Amino acid sequence: MPPQIIPRDEHPISRKNIHPDALRVMYQLGRKGFTAYLVGGGVRDLILGREPKDFDVGTNATPNQIKKAFRNCFIIGRRFRLAHIHFGDQIIETSTFRRCPEPDADGNGDLYVFRDNCYGSPEEDALRRDFTINALFYEVKRFSVIDHVGGLSDIRDRLIRCIGDPNIRFREDPVRMIRAVRFASRLGFRIEPATFNAILRHHQEILKAAPPRVFEELIKLFAYGSGEQAVRLLYKTGLLGDLLPEIAQYLDQGRAQNRESVLWSWLGRLDDRIRDRGGLNPVLIFATLFFAPMSRLLSEQAARDEEQERLALHLRLTELLTPICIRISMPKLMTMRMIQVMANQSRFVPDKRKRFSKRGFVAQETFPETLALYEIGLRVAGEDPERLEPWNALRMEIEAQRPDFKINKKTADKKPERTRRRQVMASAEKPNEKTTAIPDGPATETAGENVEIKRSRPPRKRSRRRKPSSAPRT
Repeated sequence: MPPQIIPRDEHPISRKNIHPDALRVMYQLGRKGFTAYLVGGGVRDLILGREPKDFDVGTNATPNQIKKAFRNCFIIGRRFRLAHIHFGDQIIETSTFRRCPEPDADGNGDLYVFRDNCYGSPEEDALRRDFTINALFYEVKRFSVIDHVGGLSDIRDRLIRCIGDPNIRFREDPVRMIRAVRFASRLGFRIEPATFNAILRHHQEILKAAPPRVFEELIKLFAYGSGEQAVRLLYKTGLLGDLLPEIAQYLDQGRAQNRESVLWSWLGRLDDRIRDRGGLNPVLIFATLFFAPMSRLLSEQAARDEEQERLALHLRLTELLTPICIRISMPKLMTMRMIQVMANQSRFVPDKRKRFSKRGFVAQETFPETLALYEIGLRVAGEDPERLEPWNALRMEIEAQRPDFKINKKTADKKPERTRRRQVMASAEKPNEKTTAIPDGPATETAGENVEIKRSRPPRKRSRRRKPSSAPRT
């Protein structure tokens, strides 16, 4: 099937909206005799009139050929080898055109792709991508858009459509199901019926994906303030029940009682905050996601067992959330910080029975996320956000009094002193010393490292000449 070529006067993409470093990469590869296109979500966003988050380049040059063309290029990845071309803080990700790899002939029926380094043509590269809206190419030489899969019509119809058979593509890479939810919620598109039904049929395949990769995709769902709609789609497709069954059960309880769950209000206020201030804070995201469900679980535990209520809130939250965070591969430090932020919410309720230092509370490292979660809770409850002002004023006062608030320029510019390597000296060092390396052994092993002992050479004995004897020999 020949591709559809859209000339410059029929599409809205202009070179002035493309990052100059991406143009530099495409022009340089073209001068070297290679084909280079702007590919992926950058083309989609430019057609929609949105500012792309990044600019990716596709080419028929191999990673090693790209590295030879750019001295500032670094090759990364195993399953999917990519070239990162650095221009200061800007990185232009450049990939070689690929094709769908041949399935393994082991007969186990598992279609999961472990390696994806089969190079191909531009058309094969477009057909191996996940969704039609992400398979558009922009050719800078002729200022035209190249469409191999009908992505332009799906953009006009605001549809998320899987390329190829979705029942196979989602089994090859289950993370594509979360990506479909992300694009639909972020762009305000609908998931095409065949693609949506395939997610309903194969949502349990997501458990085969690498947990760190899934965790990263969960964070991306909240970009651009689209978290509430994304979680609604996860719940509707069954993916939420596979990834976070505790959240899905909490929503099921509200659904059984024919009422809207308060969780949607929490996520909506979080989206408002992200749209207003930008940035993604994973600690605040998951603290907001877990706060309402965990509050109900703690209340149910206290109703069943009065001893639970006497335990510290931090300890009870740790027992509930640690297994969940391990399952979704949340880093340990992030888990501890999230639990601390959630437990700190009880500090905003005055309790005369407990001693409490406001200055010590505000000086905590987790106080910014703690105050942000408290603000979201106030807005969900419909209370006045002016209650935050005393805390913000106290925070600014404490930060101004810190010794590191204004860094001394001389101290900042001073280079740190280099620490010398510690050595075990057997004797004083002399000019004529020789160094003898002692092999590993029980007597010379210290903390798993070989120790070098410098030994001085023993002094040579001076031999005296014998004086010739005056007596005649017989």
